[in-house]
Amino acid sequence: MYSPILRNRQSEMLAVKHLSKSIRLHVMPVLDVAAPSKSADMAAGRQYVERNIARSEKSVTGFPAVFIDSSELDPTFRLSGEVHPLIGAAAAIAKAGGNPIPVTGLHRDSAHKAAAVSIKRSQKQGHLCIRLDATDVSTATLTSKRIQSLLDAESIESPLVYLLLDLQCLYRQELEPVVKQISRLLKLLETQIWSGIIVGGYGIPDQLSTAISTKDQGYLPRIEQDIFHQIAPLEIETPKWFADYTVLPPSVVELDWRLIRKVMSPKALYALEDSWFVVRGGAFSSHPDEYEQYYSIAEEIVALEEYSGVDYSYGDKYIWDRSNRIGTPGSPGSWITVCVNHHLTFTAHAHAK
Repeated sequence: MYSPILRNRQSEMLAVKHLSKSIRLHVMPVLDVAAPSKSADMAAGRQYVERNIARSEKSVTGFPAVFIDSSELDPTFRLSGEVHPLIGAAAAIAKAGGNPIPVTGLHRDSAHKAAAVSIKRSQKQGHLCIRLDATDVSTATLTSKRIQSLLDAESIESPLVYLLLDLQCLYRQELEPVVKQISRLLKLLETQIWSGIIVGGYGIPDQLSTAISTKDQGYLPRIEQDIFHQIAPLEIETPKWFADYTVLPPSVVELDWRLIRKVMSPKALYALEDSWFVVRGGAFSSHPDEYEQYYSIAEEIVALEEYSGVDYSYGDKYIWDRSNRIGTPGSPGSWITVCVNHHLTFTAHAHAK
């Protein structure tokens, strides 16, 4: 199984929409309700969030379950009718025939925890997911006690609980210390059986320019996957599986491309077995090819020995077409869709094995 951590913004939901049915069987996404970041969206925040929830409803069919969270939103934010966004997102997924699993954490506000528990109890044999951050993982003894206290307070048994170890940014971190921290926590948790333990984070720097310059290309190691491969052989009764943020660190926000065109440059991150191949162009405003730089970026990807092939995914077909100058070159938003779609397909295949 594989759990990509996604936000329900248009580019990411289009990537999910284009996933094949066979891939969906191996994916249980974590869907975090996105907060508005563009000025226009912030001015009408409730409509933005409700529109995104409605959009996600159309994209989440066919998954065994969908974890839902609202960690980005202000704790006081509510949908129309003073509905908690977690409850609104769960209702949308259930309406589409999906199985929503609410996500909470050890440090969430009381209203969020209450919403998560109410969603769990509204379903027969409903489940709950507890999302742990990097600090929680590093303080294993205290965290294990806090998890048990949360479950005891709500009379919830561990077999109905998933644990998401969200290690967040792992860029340039050493592998061994992180693995030791996870192993220490897992040792404390293995006294009980859980629905699943999900381990992930992201290895892409929050500022891509710190790793790859404009008009350049290179490789970034998928350290979060390396960490998972180290802890996967640990023998515990609870099943373990992998999570990541695909090609989008949580620091990436929606911006008005027209306003930032002077500094914005095209890029693509193409998932490989143990790394991402990263290609960056020059600023749209100053490069003679402007948006047509995406044609050259597509050519670089298709020329890779590891290119997955034109029929591999929606994203790979799109890249192949652009390498042959078929269709418009695309935009930053459409290339997010393309790269996320390939990443989801490639990573789900890898972990299904």
